[in-house]
Order: sequence, then C-alpha cells, then structure tokens
Amino acid sequence: MNADRWQTIDRLFHSTLSCAQEKRAGFLSQACGDDEALRVEVESLLRAHEQDGSFLDLPAYEVAADFLADAFGGLFAGQQIGPYKIISPLAAGGMGEVYLAQDSRLGRKIALKLLPPDFAKDQHRVRRFAQEARAASALNHPNVCVIHEVGKTTDGRHFIAMELIEGITL
Repeated sequence: MNADRWQTIDRLFHSTLSCAQEKRAGFLSQACGDDEALRVEVESLLRAHEQDGSFLDLPAYEVAADFLADAFGGLFAGQQIGPYKIISPLAAGGMGEVYLAQDSRLGRKIALKLLPPDFAKDQHRVRRFAQEARAASALNHPNVCVIHEVGKTTDGRHFIAMELIEGITL
C-alpha cells in the first residue's frame, strides 16, 4: 500500500467515525463509490476501533510501551537480577529476552538473556537454554559473544550473562 492510498483510507476512516452510527453505511457507500477494496479497508479499521475502542487514538509510544512491557516480561530499568542491574531491553526472541545490564561486581555493561518465566516450567526449554549457553561458550570467535555466567535467580529465572557486542544481530 502506498502513502497516498493510506492517507485516503485514514481520512475516510476518521470522516466515517465522525458520522452518526446509523449514517455511516450510506456515507461509506457514497465516499467509496465502486472502490470495494477501499470500503473493505475502512470497514476493517472501523471494526477494530469498535472492538478496542481507543486503540487507534493512542499515541504510538503508548502502544509501543505496552508491547515492550509484555514482550520483555515486565522488567524495568533499575531492576536487579542477581549482580546485574537492568538498564534497558535489547531484544526478544524464541528462547528469551535480552537486556542491557550493568555487572555490579566488575563494573561493565553486559547482555543479559533471560528465559521467560513460562518457559522455566518446561524442562525441555530449560535444557535447551543451558545447551545454548554451553554451545556458545565452546566457541572462540570475535563475532561470537563470550559467556560470563549461567545462573538462576532466587525467584527461579534462568539467565545467561554474556559479552555485550554492539551492532545488528545475525
């Protein structure tokens, strides 16, 4: 979808929202004319808006903050995981959540990978997480991070503390 098409859909969506509920179908028919695809797109947005109410009215940063809180298990800056103080989230993937953290013992920044709490209940996933750490620690290459520690917090969260390598993931 190009930018012009999206602007048309967005404008029509907001115009339709400003109509009384009983007049929306007629307004949409007149505004879309023979462009059935346009009508389908606008109706889809209207349904989504009605289901969630305010979703489309929220600023993007609020939606992103909610998404990140869910994706990263709710950890926040300043939270302590063993000797590691969380600074910010870095990424989330199939086997864990990765945070930028400060190692309070050695005063260095590290990448801290945590197994999601739900995964800690599955012994197969716990074994795979430990296997990932063992495999990475067996490698010695400038583009593979060094494993500093593998552990488990007092509340049962499994983690891997590793060298922080800045850049994009492979």
